[in-house]
Amino acid sequence: MSFMVIAAGEKAPEFAVLAKVFGAAFKLDPASAAFAARHSWGVLGENLDEAAAGELAKCCAGFGIGTKTLPWPQPPLPEAEIIKKAVFENGSASFTGGAWLALTAAPGDIEVIAAAPIKEETLRIVKTKEGPSDKEKAVRFGIMAVTGIPIGLGKDKEIKKEVKSSELSFYLDLLLAPGPRRLRLTSGNFDFSCLKEKKTYASQLNFRLFCGELAAFAPAAFKNAGLRAILEGKPLTLLNYDSLADLEKETLRLRLAARG
Repeated sequence: MSFMVIAAGEKAPEFAVLAKVFGAAFKLDPASAAFAARHSWGVLGENLDEAAAGELAKCCAGFGIGTKTLPWPQPPLPEAEIIKKAVFENGSASFTGGAWLALTAAPGDIEVIAAAPIKEETLRIVKTKEGPSDKEKAVRFGIMAVTGIPIGLGKDKEIKKEVKSSELSFYLDLLLAPGPRRLRLTSGNFDFSCLKEKKTYASQLNFRLFCGELAAFAPAAFKNAGLRAILEGKPLTLLNYDSLADLEKETLRLRLAARG
């Protein structure tokens, strides 16, 4: 039987402390320990035998980190269901989206609220037409002048270029119990009319305001590092979300921690 060790409680240990834990527990050099800490999101060890899990938990305790040891692997997160609108009224929250998605939740139904800024890169192929360069034209003109043969100055060529662009999108995942179910919204594809008079013309600001509304609605829900940074007004550029995989790993850890 295999086990995993995760940080107990809502808030994961600080990055610097995690790096020390990984260095001591797995005999990693500082650079490797820092890399492991950056991408752990409170998941400290996976696929460990019982003895190794026990040693890791003991090492964490030495650094003041409480842990939970669980069977490995754990069930993955449920598939994300996209929501595009929310309404808060009469002590409940109603969410609607595509594919006939419509559900109502009480504050206690929301186990985890996890938000993150994700930089997404896109690659486009752009086709343009470019004529011969001045040098090519001069060479061809010289040949015609010498030979008297009309060869023309050259035709336009179709050029294909790869154009990379990046955009910062804000994601919010909600884990509901029982079920479980996972709801997801993105800042650029959500109707923020539920903010009423607080709504602005900036989707990212609306996203922050909505996070505040949701956190106030479900105060007992476990909150991830991204959501806490938003609620505390901290800069989000310092967060280590390289992709949605980081958000989902953190969200899974919070679900396991929230269930005691």
